[in-house]
Amino acid sequence: MIIRLLRAVSMYAWALLIAVLLWFQVHGQGESTVSMDVSLQLRGLPDNMVLINDLPDHVKITVSGLQARLKLLDESKLFLVIPANDVREPGVFTRPVDAGTLLLPPGLTVDKVQPDRLKLQVDRLVKKTVAVEVRFDLPEGWQVHQVTIQPSEVTLTGPEIWLEPLESVPTEALRPPLIPGAVNMKANIVIPAEKAIKQLDKNQPFIVHGVLSRIVQQETEQPLPPDQHSGIGVNDA
Repeated sequence: MIIRLLRAVSMYAWALLIAVLLWFQVHGQGESTVSMDVSLQLRGLPDNMVLINDLPDHVKITVSGLQARLKLLDESKLFLVIPANDVREPGVFTRPVDAGTLLLPPGLTVDKVQPDRLKLQVDRLVKKTVAVEVRFDLPEGWQVHQVTIQPSEVTLTGPEIWLEPLESVPTEALRPPLIPGAVNMKANIVIPAEKAIKQLDKNQPFIVHGVLSRIVQQETEQPLPPDQHSGIGVNDA
């Protein structure tokens, strides 16, 4: 009887010890806070609208909770959602950075978000066909004439505010071999990509034709001195 009682007490003691160890493993380190950078994702912007200002890639958040759980956070897998599904017209919209869209393990809370508000500048996404201008980079004394390019126009898509005043786009500076004669070259166009303007058909080739020649320097006649304008010298008069 006593042996059984001791065994029972021993089992309860071991169970209590294991429970205490588990409690300390989870709770013994106490609570803490940690700051980290999390990515932003803009969602819901209609297809006919485009964002024209630069949003930050990340915002800084401060998370509090049990240290054991904080150590399990992987900031590369965390992101905050910025909703834009209600945007229908061009304009500037202020959006709160809602920490509620952040998926965190139970027991962790977001104490602070920096910045906590963002501005979205939105414009209509439009298409426009503009002319293509051929540019050459030639040393002094050379020229290309009878220049043509096929196709001579390109269709672009981008924000209306930047695409509307655009009338043409240049090619990259072409450097043909310095051999007089026909020029036949492929060319790429230069689009102001920093303004979110894109070529609609990215695979469209542009072929430049022309004639390369040297520039003939015409010799100018030097005026004769006043006493040599006629066959009679000033001393012969």
